[in-house]
Amino acid sequence: MRLQDDRLVQDPCIALGQGEAPFQVDTSRRSQSRGVSLSLLVNSPSKLRSNMSRKVSRPRASFLTGQAAHNTGIKANNPLDSGGWDAFKAKEDNALPVWLKGAGYTTALIGKYQNRYGQQSPWGAWLAWAGSLLNISFKGTTIGNPRDWVPPGWDLWYAFTGTRARYYDYAVNENGAILSFGHRPSDYSTDVLKDRAVAFILGQAEKPNPFFLLIATKAVHAQGKRAVPAPQYVSAFEEVGLPVGPSFNEKDVSHKALKAAPIGGESKAQLTKAYRAELQSLQSVDDLVETVADALKRAGKLDDTVIIYTSDNGFLFGEHRLIGKSAAYEEAIKVPLVMSGPGIAKNETRAQLVNNLDVTATIVDLAGASPSMVLDGRSLAPLFADANAPWRSAILLQSPINRFQMPHNRFTGTRTATRKYVKYDSGFEELFDLAADPYELNNEAANPAYAGDLAPLRSLNDRLNTCAGASCWLP
Repeated sequence: MRLQDDRLVQDPCIALGQGEAPFQVDTSRRSQSRGVSLSLLVNSPSKLRSNMSRKVSRPRASFLTGQAAHNTGIKANNPLDSGGWDAFKAKEDNALPVWLKGAGYTTALIGKYQNRYGQQSPWGAWLAWAGSLLNISFKGTTIGNPRDWVPPGWDLWYAFTGTRARYYDYAVNENGAILSFGHRPSDYSTDVLKDRAVAFILGQAEKPNPFFLLIATKAVHAQGKRAVPAPQYVSAFEEVGLPVGPSFNEKDVSHKALKAAPIGGESKAQLTKAYRAELQSLQSVDDLVETVADALKRAGKLDDTVIIYTSDNGFLFGEHRLIGKSAAYEEAIKVPLVMSGPGIAKNETRAQLVNNLDVTATIVDLAGASPSMVLDGRSLAPLFADANAPWRSAILLQSPINRFQMPHNRFTGTRTATRKYVKYDSGFEELFDLAADPYELNNEAANPAYAGDLAPLRSLNDRLNTCAGASCWLP
């Protein structure tokens, strides 16, 4: 079966081996006429429309803790802004893998972890140097050489370490041993992760314990100017052009917070190359998902396994004149959510608003785990069989805190089924009527006709930015 993927993303794939029979879910922005297909060897999918909280280390930290960024305190990707692995490592003792271990699961992470994982801080380097003078070893700790640090709760740890994840020329920490990869075709990281995932799954075939497997690829993230495809896909999609919708290279952005310059011919040509490169690199993710599903079938686990395919951010390819992911517009905040596993209605679409915190809550629920902290998300299980199950009416959007970003790049926002409100650090506001203006061409914040919407959305945004637990599940 081939599923069309309509927004290019970095792709975590999660397998939760349990017991019962197979389902599936997909989310997307708008269907593109030309996208890349994603193979899933599972039963016909259901679809769930989704807005996912986004932005690199913060959503990964939120996924592993089940809490929003304002509750984790992890608000960026680097230690200068209380972010990345430097901030997250203090929370590793009380996170998803630890809870799943407590429920009897064998756990595995393969691929990306947190930004800066395995990189030593200047303070850590000084302590390691002082320890060497005093004959004190910090091996296997986050102080000594953090490249060999294995966080608690993981039975198999196979994570990019020491630098940013890469397609080639990278290092992996396998349960404390550092493996180095070069630039041979066989070193292509998506394929390496695929092979390690297959080995793990087949190794569980005769094991009595259920398992949890998290796979997080480098693809389709850029390395340098663009993503790097595997050798067999370097010539794929050469005929595919850049998707050009009504918001591409938007004519008038004077009413927007981000007032980028128009995209010229050369920039569009480079953007087209980047788009094709992402399609090409995504083919290897397609191969990974298909191969993982096949391995589950060979191990006799497919019918008892929940598969979740999602991402931590979307991407703008020139919409609103923007390139990248640091924006509140739909292309940046909406990501795929594809699930397969027991108990979900097939061939159906769900329109409810969900976020990455709900994925954590769902895994905890299905696994029967007992988190030792309050979760800000809600299990998706009620939506599996009932399209009319009571659900939230709004979700929170949060950008990272980054002292080097301009105030118009830092925001909080609230999205409902038909409205989106965004407030920037500069005080600038945006309000979009998504029902009448799905491409977000008209900022209605100053429009008197929408004054009745603005005040309650401001209040709702303030509430969501301080919510915890059930107060994040607004009716």
